[in-house]
Amino acid sequence: MKTKIKDSKYDTKIEASDWRFSAAILGLMQYLSHHNFDFEVDDEYLLYNSQDIDEEKYLQFIEYKYSGELHHTVVESILSSDDISDGQVKIVNEKLIANTIMKKHFNKIKFDGSNKEQILNIISKNRSEIAKETFGKKSNLYANYISVNMKAPIELFKEEQNYCRLVGYSCSDENRKSNSIGYNFVKNNYVSSDILEFDFIPLAFTGDREAFFINDNFTLQRLKNTNYTLAKKVELDQGTESKNIDARQSLFKGIIESADFIDYDVEIIFKDKEKEYFETLYFRKDVINILKELKNSNFNYKSICFSYKINEKYYINIQKEVTNSILNNIVLDEIIELILKDKEKKDRRLKNNSYLVNQLININVLIRGDKEMKDRLKGSFACAKQVAEILPSNKIDSYRQKLTSSIIFKDYDRVCQILLQLSNYSNIEFGFVYDLYENFEDNKDLAYTFINALSKNKDKKADENN
Repeated sequence: MKTKIKDSKYDTKIEASDWRFSAAILGLMQYLSHHNFDFEVDDEYLLYNSQDIDEEKYLQFIEYKYSGELHHTVVESILSSDDISDGQVKIVNEKLIANTIMKKHFNKIKFDGSNKEQILNIISKNRSEIAKETFGKKSNLYANYISVNMKAPIELFKEEQNYCRLVGYSCSDENRKSNSIGYNFVKNNYVSSDILEFDFIPLAFTGDREAFFINDNFTLQRLKNTNYTLAKKVELDQGTESKNIDARQSLFKGIIESADFIDYDVEIIFKDKEKEYFETLYFRKDVINILKELKNSNFNYKSICFSYKINEKYYINIQKEVTNSILNNIVLDEIIELILKDKEKKDRRLKNNSYLVNQLININVLIRGDKEMKDRLKGSFACAKQVAEILPSNKIDSYRQKLTSSIIFKDYDRVCQILLQLSNYSNIEFGFVYDLYENFEDNKDLAYTFINALSKNKDKKADENN
């Protein structure tokens, strides 16, 4: 909530009343700090002077914060060097025509090594226009969060309006009758809030294709520290692993690797640039505890960071499926069965798929909350390995195929029958089968573990995981 105040050092107060105001506050604090403007932070609100909200200053901060994302700042960075390679010349020329506003000023200009000053002068004279249009219309920056008309010049700091400027928050069409925006077609039933400070919301998010804002607003200092931790984690991962690493991976790795990153229920706002709305992820304490337990196990987060090809047009993002399952306490049975099925086909699209299945089973156990299951899984694993030592490969393959097929088709009685047949055939007692007879759904991970381990070929990583 935003309030005008009088007879004070500051004329504006903004409180973290919901995630939009929290994000606006976080963006404002970054901006005000960068320009050394005077402001005051309390646990629940920010005090500042409205005169410090200035478009030119805003754009200067944008150039600083997103220097690697804006075409003209990349060009300036390259041209500031005395030694420019052929590859950099190519990058400059690509950037000069990278979007509509750059084409407007550089359409007939090509960098050839001798016209550096000409290009820099054009950027200097048109800096605000170029920065505003590039930032405003880039799909992973301003346009990802704020409703903009891509055919019209970008407007910053529009005054408060009757509908929220954020994408997905306005159900109204300005060209239609206003009554259509309210419940039961009554305008007064329409509830919305909008302030010009919402233009600072994009500054609060971390990420590119998927971006996150952690609404950890127990105090505003906590809000700042938590999101700073996430931003630094993403920056570190990009520097040490891959420039294309996403914020989701850094977010979950940060929670897994740091027990103090989040230690109570918290709301995380998620924005996928492919979607015209915001989504909310709730990290409850039980979910956070699951992630913290993974920290103390042999869980390797990289093992789930890939997309699995179903066909030419459809891929499953395994990382996204796993993290969403953890967040929503949904077991990973479908993914486990998919990988077991492909393992049966000897599908080479997945390397170390036995190890991956074991990782997913361990997550399943944490989601189910069965503290005794870990020891029982070891028993199931040991039985499978004992059978594999005794039976010939063709018999092992045959039983594994039957078990895999039956469990995929949810013929659980058939799974139990096959296990009893195999126990009699191998003369090895399968103690875990009694748990499956009692409640197959709750103990399904025992069957998954047995099927996954039933192989002559030892996977050392998978063995270490049990």
